[in-house]
Amino acid sequence: GPLPQKGQKAKKRKHDISGVGSFALQSEHALDSQLFNRFMVQLLQRKKEDLYRSKGVLCFEGEGDAKYIFQGVHEQIQFEQSNTKWVEGEPRVSKVVFIGRDLDREEIEAAFRTCIVHAQTAHPH
Repeated sequence: GPLPQKGQKAKKRKHDISGVGSFALQSEHALDSQLFNRFMVQLLQRKKEDLYRSKGVLCFEGEGDAKYIFQGVHEQIQFEQSNTKWVEGEPRVSKVVFIGRDLDREEIEAAFRTCIVHAQTAHPH
């Protein structure tokens, strides 16, 4: 579980910058584009003041070799298809990075996980 000292430290915010951190989330399975879109919209609605930067490379289910990239500052997010494609043999790892203040990594990661299309559902036996 979380370390007790960590929680106490977070409550005593001497400097605003103290709660600033970054973390990356990744998935080796493709993401569901609609679910990912909803995940980002909800995250921004709740955390746009605290989410300073976000960026990522994404592989969506059913999009073939298309690679998607996004980067943003607060709620201003640019989302586009990359000029480069996923190449043969390249691991198609979707990766997102968030930089912000008082972001709840566990909560965000749990929401991100719901966007992953698992191999079982994509290829029924």
